[in-house]
Formats: sequence, structure tokens, C-alpha cells
Amino acid sequence: MSAHSVEDIKQASSRLRGTLLQSLANPVTGALAEDDQVLIKYHGSYQQDDRDLRDERRLAKLEPDYSFMIRTRTPGGVITPEQWLKLDAIATTYAERGLRITTRQAFQFHGVIKGKLKPTMQAINAALIDTLAACGDVNRNVAVAANPLQSDLHAAVYAQAAALSEHLLPNTRAYYEIWLDEERVAGAGEEEEPIYGQAYLPRKFKIGFAIPPVNDVDVFAQDLGFIAIVEDGVLAGYNVSVGGGMGATHGDPETYPRLADVIGFVTPDQVTAIATAVVTAQRDHGNRTVRKRARLKYTIDDHGIAWFTYKSNAAPGSLSPRRGASPSITAATASAGSRAKTAAGI
Repeated sequence: MSAHSVEDIKQASSRLRGTLLQSLANPVTGALAEDDQVLIKYHGSYQQDDRDLRDERRLAKLEPDYSFMIRTRTPGGVITPEQWLKLDAIATTYAERGLRITTRQAFQFHGVIKGKLKPTMQAINAALIDTLAACGDVNRNVAVAANPLQSDLHAAVYAQAAALSEHLLPNTRAYYEIWLDEERVAGAGEEEEPIYGQAYLPRKFKIGFAIPPVNDVDVFAQDLGFIAIVEDGVLAGYNVSVGGGMGATHGDPETYPRLADVIGFVTPDQVTAIATAVVTAQRDHGNRTVRKRARLKYTIDDHGIAWFTYKSNAAPGSLSPRRGASPSITAATASAGSRAKTAAGI
């Protein structure tokens, strides 16, 4: 599917509704309509099929063995023991290929057939967890330094990350109408999207919060990073990094890994404003023509870090010079995985 067609699908989706209700109700196929395969990502799911059975089913003149992956939105991967037991029970009931924990601190159900998508989504929400914006061209699950119970500092940083995750959710009510039977009201399909606009972002967007000296979230591999600065035992704020990402297409020099640049410092009460400014700058200036060049790292390299820093300054003076801390995290202390990939050119 071309980048242009993905942009068209988003624009014409009635704020991520498309024809998902009709696709879900279609008993003839285990798949969704082509456009709805794009839109369901924003609801936290991907359509897949069993590759091992493709040839066998093709020879038998059967459609592929379709099923769906469902991913949670769980900032920092934090859930209660009771929620974990509920997720395990949901996987046992609905997910033929089980429950997995991801490297972005989310949980994924695999092997859910189309007819079980809605009850699975409803069961996840009944556990007080949702899947909205876990996939698609929006801010994804926010990664946070592990274990908010480790200290008051960790708890404060986690709370800030969780609040930012909520702030950056799409405004559309499509998710609640389709999966939770919320009544559709006047104006549905035309909701204001103050952060994302009608076409959402050019590509996925990833945020991470790190607490030095541990860089467990690989903060320089994130589109937007917040590195906690602690002064006299108190959270003073965060150094802000932008433009990280390890993805690249083998043999394609137009794609490459990139470690993020630190562009300044913000206090805790400025986090939401600077994050919104960075996301909306990427919304307005990211590449919507070539999807492989649509991540924030390419926007920065195409325009320059000074230009992007100016564009993402939420208000005059909101970014102050970066602050040092001991111990600290710098690009030089990025994770071994990130540095190895960069050195290898992958």
C-alpha cells in the first residue's frame, strides 16, 4: 500500500472510523476491508495471517488463515497483579497464540480471530486497560524507566509519563463507539483533533523517559526523550532529546539509524507543552509523500536541528540550556544495542 494511499485513507476515515463496523460484521471473510486494515492499527490491532499455511490454503482455494494481534497502551508497562491475571485469562479465552510482553512495555495478544476481536477489546477495557493508539501514525506506548516503586523519583517520572500518554491520545470517539458501544452523537466523524489534525502524524512516534544513570528505555533511540535531571535529591526537570530511531532498510542509503540530539532543558511543568510542540512540528513538517522517510529523524536531518529546535520551542524561552548531572546519560552512553547498530550502519 503506497504512502499516498495511507494518507488518503486517514483523511477520508471519519476520524478513524472508516467502515470498521461493516468489516467486523462481514461473515464471508476473516479479514477486514483493505482500508480498514490501516485504520484498525489506531485502535491497537494489526491484521495478520499464518504464513506457514499460505501455500496450503492457496492450493485449496481458501483465503489466508487470518487473525489479529492486539496491543495494549500501558505506559511503562505498569499494571496491577489483578490486571495481569485478567490479561492472562483474556489470552487463554481469546488468543490462540498467547500473550507476549513487548520491548516497549506493552502486552500483545496473538491469534485473535475477527469474530472475537470485539469481546477481546471489551474484556481488556473491563480490566481498566485500553489499546487506543497502541499502533498507527500517532504517539505510541510511552516507555518509562522501569519500576516506579523503586523510589519517589521513579514514581514521579512514571506519573508524568502516564499523564503525557493520556494528553497525546487522539480525540476521536471512534474507539469507544466501535468497541465499547458508545452511542454515536451529532458531530461524530468531525471531531476536532488539536494535536493530530485530520491526517494524524506522517508515521509512528515514540517517547521515552529515562532516569540516569540507567538508560533502560534507550532514550537516544526515541523520537522524543526526557532525561531526568536530579538536583539535591529533587527532580529539577529533564534534558530533552529529539530525532532518535534505529530503523533502516538494508541497502537503502536514504534510510539509516540515528541517535537523538539533546536540544535543551525543561522543568516538569513544561513537559506537556514541549511534547505537544515537538509532535505538532512533526505533524506539520514530516514527510507525507515517502513513508520510509517520514520519521522525525529525517525531518530533523532534512531541515536542520537548529530549525527544528526553533519550531518545537513551545513558547519563547520554554527550552533552556541543557543541564548536566552526575551521573548522566549522553549519546556516548547510549545502550550497547544502539551503539552497535550505529557502528554497523544498520
